[in-house]
Amino acid sequence: MFKIMIIEDDEKIRKIVADTLTKWKYEVVEVMEFDHILDEFEKSQPDLVLLDINLPTFDGFYWCQQIRAISSVPILFLSSRNQNMDIIELLWQLLFV
Repeated sequence: MFKIMIIEDDEKIRKIVADTLTKWKYEVVEVMEFDHILDEFEKSQPDLVLLDINLPTFDGFYWCQQIRAISSVPILFLSSRNQNMDIIELLWQLLFV
């Protein structure tokens, strides 16, 4: 079964995404401890990561770098941020880090 990790601190958004993916028969891992994201990633070994930018402690850009250091798993950013610099940073993270 295809496993998707959701890293989103807004519980309502996380639950909506998780419920939708579950209905489509995906296995879902919801991260709720935002200081231990890399540990959860290594433990669950997801096939895809859905990653928010605005997270407590460290942002999604940081966690993208940490995941990229150990894995080439596909990462999709979920965010309401729409400033040009945010978009450039997202592309940089996904293409060059």
